[in-house]
Amino acid sequence: MIVSRYTTRCNLDKAIIYGQIANVLSSTVHQSGSFMKISPFARLAIATIALMTTAACASKSANLDTDVNDPYESMNRKIFEFNRTFDRQIFKPLSSAYQFVMPDPLEDGVSNAMRNLREPWVFINDILQLKFKRALTTLTRFTLNTTVGAAGLFKVSDGMGIPYHSEDLGQTLAVWGFKESPYFVIPFIGPSTNRDFVGFAGYFFLDPVTITLNNEGKQELSLTRAGVDALDARVQLHDALDQLYAEDDPYVVMRSLYFQNRRFEIYDGNPPTDEEEDFFDALEDEEGDY
Repeated sequence: MIVSRYTTRCNLDKAIIYGQIANVLSSTVHQSGSFMKISPFARLAIATIALMTTAACASKSANLDTDVNDPYESMNRKIFEFNRTFDRQIFKPLSSAYQFVMPDPLEDGVSNAMRNLREPWVFINDILQLKFKRALTTLTRFTLNTTVGAAGLFKVSDGMGIPYHSEDLGQTLAVWGFKESPYFVIPFIGPSTNRDFVGFAGYFFLDPVTITLNNEGKQELSLTRAGVDALDARVQLHDALDQLYAEDDPYVVMRSLYFQNRRFEIYDGNPPTDEEEDFFDALEDEEGDY
């Protein structure tokens, strides 16, 4: 992944403040076995949350985003515009209606429950990445919130100082050494690479919650979960997405911050500096000479 030194440092500054929010939103790309999931808006949220607080930094990062692997940019821009139109004309009105009819305490509880239902998938990917300490944290968080937190309606773990983190199969593949492919945008889904799309497909078929519901003949609950999670996530992004769409080139801003956010997640919030990457790349080159 090619990210300029300036944009990397800007992203790290933003991540210090909004890392937990970004992780929660990003993880919704893997939340549902239905194409109606929130992933395009969750991906956009990563960009727009950063824009809300460090607009100057994001603007400059867009200008510096010249070396990304985006050979399908012409097609990608058209799909991005399609997704944006869909969001403005259909999804935003639906999420606004959802917000209007839902009392705030109930809305917060539903949002907490949606996050809790993602925990089994986070746990699996913690294990696959051999991050056993984080896996134990995930298991503890899920157990507390499911029991004491009334099926996840209350985030009891947050009050006990147990931080939330997200993991997905795309991150796992990156840890295993799978390289990124060219960037592309998928209708209704949003930004992706081959690696992340394989991760998305893996969740589609392997999410424990979805498998359990389907095996018990409760497919309608799985679809309901997908729809509610999508609406809940979009409600949180109204102002942020409006700001993204107002940018001179929202496509470039979204693309740049998509890559930076994925990088941040893959390295669990501690991505190496450019100097560190150059050092390890040089070592790999030397090893290849022997």
